[in-house]
Amino acid sequence: MADQAEWSTNANEAVNISFIQAGQTSPVTLSTFHPRFTYPIFGEEECIFGYQGLKVNIRFAAHNLLPNASISYDKQFKAVDDTQALDIQQTLREWMPEVSFQQPSAFESQVQEDASAKDWKPPGELIESYTSRGRKFEIWSAELSDPAVQQLIDHIQILVSFFIEGGTPIPLDDQDWSLARWKIFFVYEKLGFLPSPKTSPYSLVGYSTTYTFITHQASPAPSTPSKPQTFTLPPTAPFSLSTLPSRARISQFLILPSHQSHSHGTHLYNTLVRTFLSSPQISEITVEDPNEAFDDLRDYCDYARLTANGTFAQIHLAKSLPSTLFKKRIGVRVPTNVPPLSPPARDAPVRHRAPYPTSAVAERKR
Repeated sequence: MADQAEWSTNANEAVNISFIQAGQTSPVTLSTFHPRFTYPIFGEEECIFGYQGLKVNIRFAAHNLLPNASISYDKQFKAVDDTQALDIQQTLREWMPEVSFQQPSAFESQVQEDASAKDWKPPGELIESYTSRGRKFEIWSAELSDPAVQQLIDHIQILVSFFIEGGTPIPLDDQDWSLARWKIFFVYEKLGFLPSPKTSPYSLVGYSTTYTFITHQASPAPSTPSKPQTFTLPPTAPFSLSTLPSRARISQFLILPSHQSHSHGTHLYNTLVRTFLSSPQISEITVEDPNEAFDDLRDYCDYARLTANGTFAQIHLAKSLPSTLFKKRIGVRVPTNVPPLSPPARDAPVRHRAPYPTSAVAERKR
C-alpha cells in the first residue's frame, strides 16, 4: 500500500487546463485552472497510478478551441507483472480528438503563426452583445448541423466531463436532421488589447447546448367529422423540424471557472430564454437534470424577468379566507365489524395474519 500511495497522483491536481492566444513572440496564457472532477476519465478514486511529479497539461486556443494534451513527469513506475503505470495518452484519446496529440511545439507554432486568426469569428449569428466590468462580450448562436460548430464542440467536449456532474459528450455522428435539433450558444469576450497582429480578438467564456423535441398539442374536437388524410413516408418534400410544435431543453451549461461570478451565466441564460420565447413553435423551456447552482441561477433570472414584465403584478391574493373553511365538520363513523382476536391454542402453529379483515382495511383507507 505504501508503494501504491507513493506512485499515485490526485488527477484533479495533476490536470491543468489553459486557454492561450498568440503573443508577440510566443503564445501567452489567458487563464489556467484545474478540473472540478475527473472520475469519468480516470475512475471513481480520481487517481492516476504510476508516476511521480505528474503534470497533464490540456491547452486550448482561446478562439477556435484547438486542443493539445501534453504529459510530463519526474519518474515512471516500472511494470511488475500486471501492475503498470496508466497509459494517460491512450486514456485521453477516448475523450479528445486526434488533433489533440501533436507535439506541444507544433501546437504552439500553429497558434502563434495562424494568420487567419485575426479575421476569425464564431460560427452562426450574433444575437447579443453586452459589457461587464468595462469588457465587451458577445453571444453567438448556431445549429449543430454546421460543420464549424461541430468542430468547436468536438474540441471542447472534454470540459463537460471535467465540470458538469453526469455530463456526457454529444454524439456528432448523428444524422443531419437530428443534429439540426441542437442549437449551441457560445459566449466570447471581444478582446480590446491584442499583443500580436495575428492574435484573434475572440476568447471563449462559456457555452450552452440546447435541443428541441416535438410535443403533442391537443386540439379541440372538430364540429364536423374530419376526412381521412393520406401521408407519404418519407415525405416527398423536405421540411424543417423547427416548424413543428416543440419543447426546448437546456442540456449543458458551462461558464469557464476563470469567468465565473461575473454575471455571464445570467446573460447567457436570459439570452436562451428570450430566444426560445420569441419562437411561436416553442411551448415550454425545460432543463435536463440541473444541479443546485443552476437552479439558483434559473430562479433568480426567472424572478427578475417575471417581476420586470409585470407578471407578478397581475397576481392578486385573497386577503381573507371564506368562513366555510372554518366550519367544524363532524365525521361519520362506519362500523367495520372487526371480530375479536383469540389467542392460538398452546400447540397450534403460530401464523402471521392481518389484524383486520380486507374490507376493514379498505374502509380505513377511505
